[in-house]
Amino acid sequence: MNQLTIIIPFILLQACQVAPHTYTPIRIENGGIKIDGSHDEKSWTRAERITTFQNPWENTINPATSLSMMRDSQFLYFYFEVADEEVILDPDFSKEDDVVKEDRVELFFSKDKDMGTYYCFEMDPKGRTLAYAAKHYRKVNFDWDAPQGFNIAARQFSGGYAVEGAIPMAFIQELEKDSAVYFGTYRAEFSKQEGVTVENWLTWVDPKTEKPDFHVPTSMGKLYLK
Repeated sequence: MNQLTIIIPFILLQACQVAPHTYTPIRIENGGIKIDGSHDEKSWTRAERITTFQNPWENTINPATSLSMMRDSQFLYFYFEVADEEVILDPDFSKEDDVVKEDRVELFFSKDKDMGTYYCFEMDPKGRTLAYAAKHYRKVNFDWDAPQGFNIAARQFSGGYAVEGAIPMAFIQELEKDSAVYFGTYRAEFSKQEGVTVENWLTWVDPKTEKPDFHVPTSMGKLYLK
């Protein structure tokens, strides 16, 4: 076996290992989606589902989580559906950042791979949203508000919950570069053990960090816009 024969498979293996996570939402006609926490519209059956959420830090904890997305000329639509037998909510919820005490799903968007400035939406099973801007690393601006037109609805059901929403395409396109936006999607899955909250963290992309951390560029994939 010559040296070239050895090198080529090695290069192909490396390429597979570093291939980015990508998602391309299908394009639909304007006005076809009602934000109500459900996904009754036929268009949702055509949307690809991300189901490969994982807990890299505790791989025995991996409850079912899915995300589907679509877009029209006005909005990027998303629909999360998660399995959760014990939905944790803050009984004393009074302000936006109380969301961090709860079960939730999350979307992060960034214009560049280094997360120079990125935007976060953390959404609980009641549709309450913590929206903020940040700069790497964890320089957070909680005064930032979700873009005008952002809309969300949630639905709890036996065994889990769903979160549906719409983000204005004008906001997404401000972040677009070469027809793509860097984005990450995550889930905080909490439970109670002897009165103590146990935190588990699920992510679409394994960031390869020693401890759970979504605020790093290695946790991001790419959203391609047709």
